[in-house]
Amino acid sequence: MTKDSPVSLTEGTYKDVRAVILESEALRVTLIPDWGAKMASLIHKQTSVEHLNQVPGKEFRKVDYGAPYADGEFGGFDEMFPTITECYCDVEPWARVKMPDHGEVWSIPWQCETSGSEVRLSVHGVCFPYRLTKWVSLERPNTILQRYRVDNLSRCAFPAMWAAHALFNATAGMRIILPDSARNIMNTVPGSLLGGYGERYSFPIARTATGTPWDLSVVRPNEGKCVFKYFFLDELDEGFCIMHDPKTRETIGMSWPVDQVPYLGMWVNEGVWSGQYHLAPEPCTAPFDRWDVARQWGKLPVISPFGSQQWTLRITVALTDNPNRVDSDGTIR
Repeated sequence: MTKDSPVSLTEGTYKDVRAVILESEALRVTLIPDWGAKMASLIHKQTSVEHLNQVPGKEFRKVDYGAPYADGEFGGFDEMFPTITECYCDVEPWARVKMPDHGEVWSIPWQCETSGSEVRLSVHGVCFPYRLTKWVSLERPNTILQRYRVDNLSRCAFPAMWAAHALFNATAGMRIILPDSARNIMNTVPGSLLGGYGERYSFPIARTATGTPWDLSVVRPNEGKCVFKYFFLDELDEGFCIMHDPKTRETIGMSWPVDQVPYLGMWVNEGVWSGQYHLAPEPCTAPFDRWDVARQWGKLPVISPFGSQQWTLRITVALTDNPNRVDSDGTIR
């Protein structure tokens, strides 16, 4: 950031919980250290638009460790690690240890430190010996930079997957723009649109279970008809996703390095689940929700004994016309 575009970092509240707020001339970003280091709110100040899905009510939905994700504050942007769906570990020396829904870290407090205009948040695993750290800053007035590092604190190799879980508000006609390499998908949530688990389709035009062509790159109206989750099976050659509303020009661009985060999942909820209307691009280190399935496909990342992994994620908010890509620095083109 330049002197002409300063960033403020203050403490405040979100509903009834402590918050840390990063703010520039373009964005207001609210983080909740005591509840998973969640990014609870992302406001585009130029238009006063809230881009992250909000849960109704004045009280934050507090839950215990291991609770189903739907019991908690199921909005905003959470970190999913070291798994996505609930399952049992099948690797020694942690075999038979239960891994909670959406992972361990979204429901527990993180340590929070601030330095200048950067927030450092870190957490230790509950059932597994790791430390996950992320640094959050405003790299430019309209670009959030999140740097991540996970350290394996044991003498055993640790299989683990990370995925972003950012529930962005949807609008009818919103376009989803992805790299050309995002072509082959596998359905992971059974439903009327994409059929059973494991069904495969093309993106953006999928011929659905009923034989009907369906353009997955366009969000439908909030009519309570469709909800689906799929993963792109192939490693991406570029790491970006754009969500663009052609009516308002509101545009969100996410970008990440594919050598560190090679895969992408996509959750779209058009009013079915909990009546919400949102979508969640999920940059991820493995293209499935569970360790065992990712291992069967030979795509489960493993952190070496006392080793570490690092990656980054950028989120840019802007008003644009006809965007088609996001550069590695977060610039929307």
